[in-house]
Amino acid sequence: MMRLNARLASLALAAGLTAAAALPAAADGAGNAPLYGFLGAHGEAERALEQRVDGAIDGADLDGWLRHLTAAPNHIGSAHNKANADFIAAQLRQFGWDVRIETFRVLVAYPDRQRFELLGAKPYAADFTEPAVEGDPDSAAKGVLPGMEAYSPDGEASAPLIYVNQGLSADYDELARQGLDAKGKIVLVRSSGAGRWVKPRLAEKHGAVGIVIFSDPIEDGYSKGDVYPKGAWRTPRTIQRGTLGIDDTLDAKAGARIQASRKLPGLSIPVATIGYGDAEVFLRALGGPQVPARWQGGLPFAYHIGGGAEARARLAVHSQWQWQTLYDVIATLRGSEQPDQWVLRGVHHDAWVLGAWDPLAGTTALLAEAKALGELYRQGVKPKRSLVFASWDGEELGILGSRAWADKHAEELRRKAVLYLNNDTTSRGYLSAAGNPALTRLVDGVAADIRDPETGASVGERLRARRAVVAAEKNAPAPAADPPLTPLGTGSDFVAFADHLGVPSLHLRYGYDRDGDEESVPVYHSLYDSYSHYQRFGDPGLKYIAALAKTDARLVLRAANADLLPWDYAAQAASLGKAIDALAAHNRSLGEKAKRRNALLDAHAYALAAVSWRGQGEPARLAADVPAIDLSALRTALRRLAASAAAYDEAYAKQAATDSPGAASLRRTNAALRAVEPSLLGEGLPGRPWYRHLLQAPSLQEGYDVATLPAIGDAIDQHRWDDARAAVARTAQAVDAAAAQLDAATVALRVP
Repeated sequence: MMRLNARLASLALAAGLTAAAALPAAADGAGNAPLYGFLGAHGEAERALEQRVDGAIDGADLDGWLRHLTAAPNHIGSAHNKANADFIAAQLRQFGWDVRIETFRVLVAYPDRQRFELLGAKPYAADFTEPAVEGDPDSAAKGVLPGMEAYSPDGEASAPLIYVNQGLSADYDELARQGLDAKGKIVLVRSSGAGRWVKPRLAEKHGAVGIVIFSDPIEDGYSKGDVYPKGAWRTPRTIQRGTLGIDDTLDAKAGARIQASRKLPGLSIPVATIGYGDAEVFLRALGGPQVPARWQGGLPFAYHIGGGAEARARLAVHSQWQWQTLYDVIATLRGSEQPDQWVLRGVHHDAWVLGAWDPLAGTTALLAEAKALGELYRQGVKPKRSLVFASWDGEELGILGSRAWADKHAEELRRKAVLYLNNDTTSRGYLSAAGNPALTRLVDGVAADIRDPETGASVGERLRARRAVVAAEKNAPAPAADPPLTPLGTGSDFVAFADHLGVPSLHLRYGYDRDGDEESVPVYHSLYDSYSHYQRFGDPGLKYIAALAKTDARLVLRAANADLLPWDYAAQAASLGKAIDALAAHNRSLGEKAKRRNALLDAHAYALAAVSWRGQGEPARLAADVPAIDLSALRTALRRLAASAAAYDEAYAKQAATDSPGAASLRRTNAALRAVEPSLLGEGLPGRPWYRHLLQAPSLQEGYDVATLPAIGDAIDQHRWDDARAAVARTAQAVDAAAAQLDAATVALRVP
């Protein structure tokens, strides 16, 4: 999994799950509420079908599949990654699915030589390998990739070493206030705070000649608990691999140019990654000022910035830039009534090493769902709409396999795709979901019907209790009832469907985070993400993989079998309203921050308030000309969307009560509902035209995964005021178009 920010995980599945100071007796439970989108007795039949799926999920299958899939390294180009694709395809065929493997060529750059060493009187060289650990036979695997950043430019540099915290823009600003800079230096930064593809480009922008990224123990080492194998957490020698890759590596001509230059466009400096055991040696060698408080990590000494002659280092990276093959496994169960409408569900099968947590637990769930659904299909129980299951390749190198397949089949997907459901990592813990806000009611309904393996309550009840407890412990107000799902940005294989094609999409998992909440793989992208580690710490007994399979199966079946697509555009309107308010507040804050800082600079307040021994200078002035962008057209469009959603809900309630719509009415209504989300696409975002969704996109702000209203927000952040105003108009037009499609659905539903 390309790292999903914790903001994405924590939004999750709050949908419809009210947190209150005292929890009433739960209304959750199978059969207690009508299924949204199902008319008459169809909801009862659907729940009965889902119970049959539950009964077909076998724990012995799960264990056998996970053992097999994690038996050897699964990186792109490895023999076992190809063998896994063949195995998954063979299993799906055995289950009765129509299966094909589609292949794509991709340029891959893994280092064959890399060195990071401390020069001088006490030389030291980092070790890019991870040793086997006692009690985990999987950790003795052969053919393991070294710790690395794939697609690092080839290059070598000898220079002073400087520590710049997480390597974000704010850190370089802080560095400048210390009277220091990264020019001509090798930068050492922590892996947290933003995607790894951001850090090297920022380092080069600030004049660095190389960058080394390390995992600090304060994030996922002994600061969190006992390290592996005694506990789950990262050891000093555990290395977090990653990619700097871009989509151009899929294109033959662009890839050939990259291969010839041995570097990616816009990046020229070598990049490496190390564990915190090696990082400690380099950090201890640094002199210079002590770091600001927020830069201090978890190693047992005071961090210093360095940058002087006391610590020089050499960094060298050389890679084999070679073409490899991606293997996407695509399996279909043809729908009985509407075969040209597709409900898609995917998870990738490639991994950095063995990949039990990330992603093969999710792949195991897919196999369990596919087996159960295939058995029903053979018995003549067929979904109304077609199911298309995908086991993607190339996600770890930059979400490449799903992107290539979606681009190849884009026109067909525009005509046929109804829903895309994505998994990636999963483990024991809370249900966590992100996705199109219109899918809130669908997810909420499923959450009410799935039993939590640890507590026996519904997963909805458990999440409701957690949210209430967290709010109480923080002495915060109880969370609002029924918050919509947060839109998707980046991080996994949903990107092409959600952000480019406008297919309603979900990303779903179970898990706790590092502090016991939603998201963490404690040995993320390392050798120790193994079957042994996962069975001990991820999901002992694999009960949550089974729960994920049951959850996924319900979601795809309800989308496939619903009389009326169970989309809730009142939730979409509520989400959009919050996004508009947040954007307006952000716009105001930029101007207020600039005025306040500049006034303090004019009054010499920073100089007067400075702590002399820190040697901290004044911050830079900020551009003060920040106009308030008029969002009134967008708010008007929002009101129309909200009114259209209310009208549709009223029409739906009447029809659900009478079970009266005819087949033609249902067909027209569903066609209009399917047209709502694509109406929110534009021609492409400025500077990144492949991303077309005007309400959601990967964020350009460091530390965030999703940007809502991205065309407007990007322009405001870049002080392109005319572009921001134009983006408001385009976005308002798109929201109006979506409301018009929803109005068409309402009319179709009212007319027999």
